Amino acid sequence: MKYIFIENSLDFTSNSLNLKAIDSAQKNLINFVKELKKKGHHITIYNNTKKNVNEEGIFWKKLTCLAEDKLDADILIVCNEQNYIDVKVKASVKLYWLTSEIQEDDKNSILIGLIKNKFIIMHSSYSLISHLPNAYNYIPKFFFDVGVSDIYFQNTKYDVTSSKALVTSHPLRGLDWLIEIWVNIISLKLPWAEMHVYSQTLSKNKFIKNVKINNLKLKLIKYKNNGIHVLKPLAEPKFIENLINYKVHLNPSNAINSSLSILESQAAGIPVVSINNTEIQNYIYHNETGFITDDANIFSKKVIDILSDNATFLRFRSNSKLNNRIKSWKDVIENFETKINENFINR
Repeated sequence: MKYIFIENSLDFTSNSLNLKAIDSAQKNLINFVKELKKKGHHITIYNNTKKNVNEEGIFWKKLTCLAEDKLDADILIVCNEQNYIDVKVKASVKLYWLTSEIQEDDKNSILIGLIKNKFIIMHSSYSLISHLPNAYNYIPKFFFDVGVSDIYFQNTKYDVTSSKALVTSHPLRGLDWLIEIWVNIISLKLPWAEMHVYSQTLSKNKFIKNVKINNLKLKLIKYKNNGIHVLKPLAEPKFIENLINYKVHLNPSNAINSSLSILESQAAGIPVVSINNTEIQNYIYHNETGFITDDANIFSKKVIDILSDNATFLRFRSNSKLNNRIKSWKDVIENFETKINENFINR
């Protein structure tokens, strides 16, 4: 089949995974199209790439080419971008890939565009769908799982002598709370322990216009002697090399679209301690592959247990790698193809 994707965020292509840190939506798109290509499909992605390139048989083209090319495909996928819903593409199936909450001011215009152009919403979060107005019930939808790259499953190295935790969630989604319990509870029990916060925003030396971010930076400076380190996000190969250093992934975020890093850590054998949110139960087996709690004292105790007790860590490590809620991209794409063919192509 011939696929056209339209995505309007940053300059990236397939090779970007090996060159720089990118966010989960972009990573999912890259892995999604790479697996589709393995299945023999023809793939063209229009995005903010600075030049047109063919990487591993996948065509990455500048968005400006939309006005020049003959746009026909079996399947069109617009990636969470309302400005391209009305692009004239001759396609048998039109999908709108919803990856984050739609802003209140945009809900009506997007709804009208989706209905007018006969789009189907594809998503990996029922919570995202539940936040949509009732009028969106008239738009067909289908769910598909987020996949995890095989390189995480293949990670077999670990260090039982480590006492390090990692954090990858957005700094404005619970990090302030996590810093407080790390400083006031965890670091007092384990003064040698370290918490590594991967954040592009916080790793920059200069302050910005966002007051909340600046306050976080000041707090991190204040507690720099409590084992908290802010690190610049890494390209995926280097990041996976570093996973040997970590015993636990901490998730203070209640975001409903932050599942990928949680799944990747478990696939690599790193248990997750998370606050509760509307979907976290879909990704973690509580007390088996990690812990889920909103109680600061319980959260801290579970982190301390994993960092200080090797038997606890090894049990959770083994369980995490066996978590059947983690899907390979091969399985995800096979399921995606089945749903497309049964529900939209051959119906």
